Amino acid sequence: MSVGDEDAEDAMRRCLAMGADRGIRVNAEGRLDPVQVARALAEVVQGESADLVFAGVQSSDSVQAATGGALAGLLDMPSVAVVTKIELGDGKATVNRELEGGLVDVVEVDTPAVLTIQTGINEPRYATLRAIKQAEDKEIDVRQAGEVGEPASRVRKMFVPPKGEGAEMLNGGAAEVAQRIQQIVQEKLA
Repeated sequence: MSVGDEDAEDAMRRCLAMGADRGIRVNAEGRLDPVQVARALAEVVQGESADLVFAGVQSSDSVQAATGGALAGLLDMPSVAVVTKIELGDGKATVNRELEGGLVDVVEVDTPAVLTIQTGINEPRYATLRAIKQAEDKEIDVRQAGEVGEPASRVRKMFVPPKGEGAEMLNGGAAEVAQRIQQIVQEKLA
């Protein structure tokens, strides 16, 4: 399942060629933020009655890592982020999730649930020429996005920051350093 215009269908056909059973494209025009994408997906996902919903950890365009969590919230489902391994049980999933510093947290979650999947969780199938040709003939179910609402955030300004004098090293005890930070902030805001 993908949200977007017809350009998304090329990637969806690659997924079909690699073994996906079917594809659903939620038609949405323009650039949507991650929360709007979650809103566009929520109604369609709800209609699928899925036990597990997989989302990427973060997209390659906005890199905000918010869609999966927002979708879980909209669907009132538990979620686990940055999943690297999944074992399914009776109404539960045991998942490994990646933490900073190479640590792994093992979590048991009730299903249905939303999991955001980390790159490298599996080795994708190779799409054969025959499968690629068959995928070209498969129909992609196109559905209209419901109300996606206002963007959750707006870019107000983008600029290259001016080069400054560099960092100022702060020495002393915690109280002295905190006091100097307060002075610096007040000077910058003045």
